[in-house]
Amino acid sequence: MGQDTFSDVAGADGKHRTYCRLCEAQCGMIAHVSHGRIERIEPDREHPVSEGHVCIKGTSFAAVTYDPDRVLTPLKRVGGPGEFVPVSWDEALGDIAARLQAIIDQHGGQAIGSYKGNPASFATLHSTYGALFLKALGGHKNFNAVQIDTGAKNLAQELVFGSGTDWTFPDIERCDLLIMIGANPLVSHMSLIAEPRFLRTLDRIAASGGVVVIDPRRTETARRYEHLAVLPDSDAWLVAAMIQHIFAQGLEAREVLEQRTTGWQQLRDALRPITPELAESHCGIAADQIRALAERFAVTPRAACYGRVGTNRGRFGTLVNLLIESLNVIAGKFGVDGGWMTGLAPIGKAGEPPMHARYGSARSRIGNLPLVLGSTPGGSLAAEITTPGEGQMRALFVDSGNPVLAYPDGETTADALEELDLLVGIDFYVNETTRHAHYVLPSLTFLEREDLTDYWVRNAPRPWVQFSPAVVEPQGDARHEFDIYNDILAKMGLPALFSDPDARANEAPELMEVADRMLRIGPFGDQFGENPDGLTVAKLRSQHPSGARTADRFDPAGSWSRVWTQNRKVRLWHDVTEGEIARLLAEPARSHGMLLMFGRRKLGSLNSWMHNVDRLVRSEVPSLLMHPADAKARGLSNGQTVRVSTPTGSLEVLLEVTEEVVPGSVCYPHGFGHKGGWQRANALPGVNINAIASSRPEDWEQVSGNVLVDGFQVTVEAV
Repeated sequence: MGQDTFSDVAGADGKHRTYCRLCEAQCGMIAHVSHGRIERIEPDREHPVSEGHVCIKGTSFAAVTYDPDRVLTPLKRVGGPGEFVPVSWDEALGDIAARLQAIIDQHGGQAIGSYKGNPASFATLHSTYGALFLKALGGHKNFNAVQIDTGAKNLAQELVFGSGTDWTFPDIERCDLLIMIGANPLVSHMSLIAEPRFLRTLDRIAASGGVVVIDPRRTETARRYEHLAVLPDSDAWLVAAMIQHIFAQGLEAREVLEQRTTGWQQLRDALRPITPELAESHCGIAADQIRALAERFAVTPRAACYGRVGTNRGRFGTLVNLLIESLNVIAGKFGVDGGWMTGLAPIGKAGEPPMHARYGSARSRIGNLPLVLGSTPGGSLAAEITTPGEGQMRALFVDSGNPVLAYPDGETTADALEELDLLVGIDFYVNETTRHAHYVLPSLTFLEREDLTDYWVRNAPRPWVQFSPAVVEPQGDARHEFDIYNDILAKMGLPALFSDPDARANEAPELMEVADRMLRIGPFGDQFGENPDGLTVAKLRSQHPSGARTADRFDPAGSWSRVWTQNRKVRLWHDVTEGEIARLLAEPARSHGMLLMFGRRKLGSLNSWMHNVDRLVRSEVPSLLMHPADAKARGLSNGQTVRVSTPTGSLEVLLEVTEEVVPGSVCYPHGFGHKGGWQRANALPGVNINAIASSRPEDWEQVSGNVLVDGFQVTVEAV
């Protein structure tokens, strides 16, 4: 086969169509294979949505597949952290199964927990079968990135619309005014929105009516569009004052509110005290600017307000997100062209209520906090291990993640991991977390497995779906996570994942068979022959190798049919809303000289797990950004080493004095401070800034369990 010929056979010479699984954009790519090895990756110009766009991370991913530091055989711990020897799969899985059974026999399945990292969100049904595996063992402690990434938005969506997983997002294809709070899409690629060509779209919106970026830092996105500099962790004051002013001026969509919502009067009355003048004293944006932005938003027919990770990680994350959802509804932007909407997942039956655990149906063992989407608060990981009593965690599976760097107070977490009876890591690397594992099991990179865009394309302004075969054969002895879990269950005599309960135990369907069935019954599927024009995995593979558009767009008006509250009306008032507004109003003014920490990311850096790719990190020098006025007040200068401290601990970092951040704030990127089994990452400068965030439950946001990793107070002094 010639090298210019397309192939869908893993490892065959030629070009292979695939797609990136690093963020929601999921850009189409072409991998060139020679002698069973990927030589280079380039964009797929025939992809129906990315149309030849791809970022540096996607085209660099083969470096992960062929990384000399990659784990390619099961590793067994034989000494201190990071001391391993290779063993066979049979030995590793047999011992893991025996240890699990002993833990279950003595302590019950509730002693077992799991952590699933960000990559699991972009692999076919990974989060689903990972949860099923834990459930099969009798466990229920699901740790993940929810409480450091999306938990506040998940909860706000559930309280307002009745579903924490029917994501709301802006109809950017027709939007004329877009307000973005705590979002930096020029780096993060429109997080929670599956749109590879977002820059072209944002430029059109800016030329039409405007893109307004609200952020404490003059980010890469803020430099390109309009920037309103806000103090860290004060977005709730801004959005509350915008709503207050819209009501005060009679600019609300009264007919929508009266016919399709409940609780709007209570929300209006509760927000009356939060005038633009009061908000200015807390958020730093002038009252006149707040009024102007509110009026501009209300009178623009096709507008949306979008918040991202920066709105999720502070003291009032849930309230900020409740107010963002409410603002879009009150101004008449929900379910209209160019406004605020929800989409359709390509898998599973459309028109059915969400299946996730309801808010408040369970509470955490540590902190007694209500669970969001059934997720255990991430800040409690160490305490779940070290706190005696019923439900004390004694075994943990860490699947494609690194909670020692992701969660607060990482040193305490690392120490706690040493107390587990069983810690299993499933990963490409021995990282800062898996170095403490009893076993590290090698998994596949996305270039070695087949996948279907099963989840995030529900948030696509231009919806599509794609199937990608494996590009190359697995390296070494790496295995698919789905197969690893099934092998463990088989050794324990338990039914296989997705197996028919009436069939013989451990008769496992293939993962893509399950995904294909779910696609076929979905809104774009062939309904098992009843819709000949519908999709199947086989049709995608043979007829649409670069992906198929499922519709020109999602109809925004259909979003109203995906309101899942009991009376099918948007709920603008809830006990949580009432309590959080009262808490906001009781907040004292910021003290003079206070410094609040917030985070940032860089284009070549994806959390912690891409830091071993030299092309992506060769120029990375993490620094603490500080405004010149704050540096002068402390006698600090650009380029010196400073100590950043909280009650949890202190770190030494490089100082960069810049007007890029607002006074009263400092900013540092997350995911650094490596000491795992990856040499390039270990050589990087920088520290793990989350290590000085608090893991005490009383310091988290109490309604969602979100940890405070943005907007926490620090002191900075010369070393």
